[in-house]
Amino acid sequence: MARKRDYKAEYRRRIERGLAKGLSRSQARGHPAITEASASGVQAPNPDDLLEAALKAMRRGATQKAAAQSAGVSAERLRRFIYGRQLAVRSGLTWVMTDDRPRRVAIISRGQTRSVTVASFADAQKAGEYFNAAGEFLRSNDLTWLEPFDGDGLTDTRGTFFPFETDPNALYRHAAADAPAFHEIYQIVSN
Repeated sequence: MARKRDYKAEYRRRIERGLAKGLSRSQARGHPAITEASASGVQAPNPDDLLEAALKAMRRGATQKAAAQSAGVSAERLRRFIYGRQLAVRSGLTWVMTDDRPRRVAIISRGQTRSVTVASFADAQKAGEYFNAAGEFLRSNDLTWLEPFDGDGLTDTRGTFFPFETDPNALYRHAAADAPAFHEIYQIVSN
């Protein structure tokens, strides 16, 4: 006959061993708090496409649960990803995005497409607005699209300034050349 297990005693010993190692009670139980590391020491997986897609959905206004479901991950895994990398904080019932990871973006500077690594989301957004304005100018021949970017540019993470190209002739020459599109260059750069 099989020996009967004492689950309460096993659980108590597990908690005691964890506390003796300096772990919190939740870590010893195997369910650490969001801000705590796991007891096994296993590092969180690198950000993958599913979690980035869920984060993108949240940035567009989806709830955490809806974003996790749309990406096919659990809400808890998404929450750990967000808190572990400090990509957002809670403000009442809403999430406030604080994602300032460096990003590689494309801009047209001095007649060429340049791949520039910028330090924040705001700079990447500015590059996207410029690229969109340059495209609208090429479609419409309306110089007012380029006026907000005249004399402006981006500074990369090394401190080099790249002015936005606002010369119409240079933009026409650039459009005639075979250059990569903005979305082919844009990417979040891991730290």
